[in-house]
Amino acid sequence: MMAEMQTHRKSIGRTLLSLVVAVFFCASLFQYSFVYSATSDGEVADNDYEKYLKYDKYLKYTKRKKYRKYKKAKKKYGFDSSAEKFKAKACYKVIKGFKKTNPVMYATRKAHPCYYGYKDYRRYKKYYKPVKKYKKYKKYDRKEYNRSRYKKYGASSNKAAYKSWKKTHRREANLGGSALGPKISIGLHEFTRNELRDDSFRITAYKASTGDPISYKIKDKNNSSIISVGAGEQTRVKYNSKKTLRIYNYDSSQDDEEKILSKEVRFTAKNSSDVNDIFFKYSHDEIATSYVKYRDNIKLRYYDASGSDRDRIWVINYLPLEHYVWGMGEITGTGDRDYNRVMTISYRTYGYWKIKYSTKYASRGFKVNATPGNQLYYGYVWETKYARIKKAAKVTRGKIVMYGHRIAITPYSSWTDGRTRSFEERWGSKNYPWCKSVKDPYGKHPSKSTSRLVSEGNHMVGLSAHGALDRADHGGSYSKIIKYYYTNVDIYRAY
Repeated sequence: MMAEMQTHRKSIGRTLLSLVVAVFFCASLFQYSFVYSATSDGEVADNDYEKYLKYDKYLKYTKRKKYRKYKKAKKKYGFDSSAEKFKAKACYKVIKGFKKTNPVMYATRKAHPCYYGYKDYRRYKKYYKPVKKYKKYKKYDRKEYNRSRYKKYGASSNKAAYKSWKKTHRREANLGGSALGPKISIGLHEFTRNELRDDSFRITAYKASTGDPISYKIKDKNNSSIISVGAGEQTRVKYNSKKTLRIYNYDSSQDDEEKILSKEVRFTAKNSSDVNDIFFKYSHDEIATSYVKYRDNIKLRYYDASGSDRDRIWVINYLPLEHYVWGMGEITGTGDRDYNRVMTISYRTYGYWKIKYSTKYASRGFKVNATPGNQLYYGYVWETKYARIKKAAKVTRGKIVMYGHRIAITPYSSWTDGRTRSFEERWGSKNYPWCKSVKDPYGKHPSKSTSRLVSEGNHMVGLSAHGALDRADHGGSYSKIIKYYYTNVDIYRAY
């Protein structure tokens, strides 16, 4: 019976894997030139960071040259021993002293027994001593830093961006936040103006720990509270006109009560004790999905797309990063516990990077889209249905993957053909040295060809989901699995 249950568990896990795990870094990766980071949505890289990277390469190029200069000077002008150096220095002082006290002796210094020691130390002092400090650059004496094009990256604009970046980003994982991490905003649904004019968006608040209705607040775009709504009361929102939203029925004791707000309506906990223990449930005739329960904060925001037919009203979830991970839709949590931990860390790492750098959806008011284009996110319904995801997230709370000071975006797909691909091999960029090709016997599809796997969205860069699942089943820890698929990375607790 136990064997049958384990077989059933793995079957369920793998079935869902093949359906959802490939969504992260799959469909849209092929559309992007990948000059910066492994985002799944093809967003334009941060220009200042591009300049930072270029100047960083310029510095490594120059440090290599300085080290080579040091090596050459040491060989030509250095001393074989400290005793030899001490003797030459004494001679240098003797001859140097003649210049002030005995001009005749100084003029005939070449005949003095100390002359050659003086000469050697003078050259040591002139040519070797100034570059001796470059000894510390030995680690840069590598071919990868000897690219002539790097010399051109020393432009003043790159230098300025580098200084600015170093000042504010000494480590990329520096967002802080509470025990639940920094806040992330997710685009959940979008309406046209007509859709929100014809039918109302309806929302009510509940206590996550008990499921009981609770009171909540309605705020404006400036985050100022304008209404307190009683437990069990439903608020309706419709598009009004001229980019404004109308809220009404938030108090059943009053008829025809309504308010008009400019562009944005926010819903949040009324009491401080409920801030991390609230979820909102909403509905609308155009929303067919059952995933309509989300923690913490919900807002409706009017997006002006500079064309009335393209304008949208977005439903946005704003919540701590940990709560976001609890609702991750990439897995069901039915796999091995270490596999679940691998996936929560990967999911969190991507979310952390998006909070810090993403600008694609800035005009819409959020950082990520809850679709396969970014990461699947189903919120509170998924969290309660698949509790082992939340359990894995709690064990790995705050942990993300780092490569040195950089947040190491962790692409993954469902299957490989027996080996993963390096980022450079698949997408041409050398900026992701942690994504190297490794053998992947556990993640090899039993029957599909390479071309078939690629056509189905398996880019095979980074982690192989089935490989990770089988490695966990065979006793691999989550840290070993991550460090196997991503080269020279560390797992860092960011909060």
